[in-house]
Amino acid sequence: MSTTPKKNSARRIRYTDAQKKEIVDFVASYNAANGRGGQSEAAKKFKVSPISVGAWMKGTGAAAPQKAAKAPKAPKAAKKAKAPKAAKAPKGKRKGNTRSRYTAEQKKEVVDFTVAYNATNGRGGQSAAAAKFQVSPITVMAWLKAAGVKASPKKGKKAAKAPKAPKAPKAAKVSSSDGFDAKLGALLALSKEIAKSETALAQLKGKFSSLKASL
Repeated sequence: MSTTPKKNSARRIRYTDAQKKEIVDFVASYNAANGRGGQSEAAKKFKVSPISVGAWMKGTGAAAPQKAAKAPKAPKAAKKAKAPKAAKAPKGKRKGNTRSRYTAEQKKEVVDFTVAYNATNGRGGQSAAAAKFQVSPITVMAWLKAAGVKASPKKGKKAAKAPKAPKAPKAAKVSSSDGFDAKLGALLALSKEIAKSETALAQLKGKFSSLKASL
């Protein structure tokens, strides 16, 4: 027989249900206040194995607290969409370059003014019309050409002056005392002078028309 003394086996302490409930309640209140660690604190305080505390909690249906799940990270704010760039205006077109449209009556008014100005002053009607009606001289020239009117005469060539109309002859004075033959003679003389004046006037009109057509 062996003479080695046997070690005394560790005696287990038996806890009542009230003691177990006290420990379980302590763990529950500790975890509620601190989130976790109640099982270890109860083992230290009541001198009980943590495994026993876990078993008692499992027996009463109180599960050990799990680590709190991390809150999901807030999604990053979506990048602001860049506003589309404004389309560039095509080259060659300038702002404000709008052309005014003129009616046929307005064009005729400009042409008539140019012709009348040249007839009076000899030249310069195109520039004067451009300044008065706020139109480009090139536009005035185009309207003159479309109307069949020639441009103002070149420098050095003055427009021919219209011939002066002949002065009407003074009518012969006939007194009431003169006879019938004298009055008849005066009427015949006046008739001849009227005919000459009409002929001269017709010639002047012809010269005026030809001069106007040459402008």
